[in-house]
Amino acid sequence: MAASFERDHDDLSAKTPSLVWMASAARRAALVVAHPAHEMRVLQWLSQTRAHTYVLTQGSRSGADTSRRRASENLITSVGGTMSGWGGIWDRDLYKYLLNGAVAPFEQWTSELADDLVRREVDVVVADAWQFYNVAHDLTHLMARLATARASAALHRPIAFFDYPVVPDEMAPGMPAQRAMATLSLNEAEAMAKRAAVTAVADIAGDAADIEAVEGGHAFAREIFCEPPALQKLLQTPRETPLYERFGEQRVQSNIYFDVIRWGHVSAICDALVRAEAFADIDKW
Repeated sequence: MAASFERDHDDLSAKTPSLVWMASAARRAALVVAHPAHEMRVLQWLSQTRAHTYVLTQGSRSGADTSRRRASENLITSVGGTMSGWGGIWDRDLYKYLLNGAVAPFEQWTSELADDLVRREVDVVVADAWQFYNVAHDLTHLMARLATARASAALHRPIAFFDYPVVPDEMAPGMPAQRAMATLSLNEAEAMAKRAAVTAVADIAGDAADIEAVEGGHAFAREIFCEPPALQKLLQTPRETPLYERFGEQRVQSNIYFDVIRWGHVSAICDALVRAEAFADIDKW
């Protein structure tokens, strides 16, 4: 029995694409992620749609290693997808841009992504969820949404947009409420194959183990797709300290980092990006 979609809500609006439509190979699909190996969370969907994948960073913890991105590209192509040259920034440089309030790189990435979505005439975009867990995840989410809005306007038709939880809800306690729209359920053989694929990708065994420890067998047996909250809600000041601030404080205390990225750094970039998209209906997106 092949992987199947389960409809999580019976009250989907008429504007919501059918779940079968979303996972069809006939769709021009795009996946937009912050780090290499995030594709593992939606690997079955990626293989069914042969989505074109955009990865913002190199994903190198050492700051000078491209092996994780190369391994990710090998995995994506092995299941029939393709990967763009978009992004490729080192995480350390991304953090410098944030700390310095440099909006231009984020504007450029958003513009490049929108242009490529138009060129590929994409029908559906899936992106990292906004979870207040990692600043790269959240900014990738925002850029993907704004690029999708811009591409929709250029193509004169809506492009469906979904996100997926990069980490389980339990690992991101400050995240906004998500509305699960669909769950792709894998059979035992598919789940085992997906789990085996994780071990073949450089430098993510620890990440996968952390997720599996929380989700158990579901970590590789299901893929969840959500309707993201309105941007207006996401851009409000969080009620509790984002996890990335807490992580940053720990690393400063350990003399690993010199500065902590705060919500103020992130919101400044976000506000500038949204203002630049004058056509975007923030209540919709």
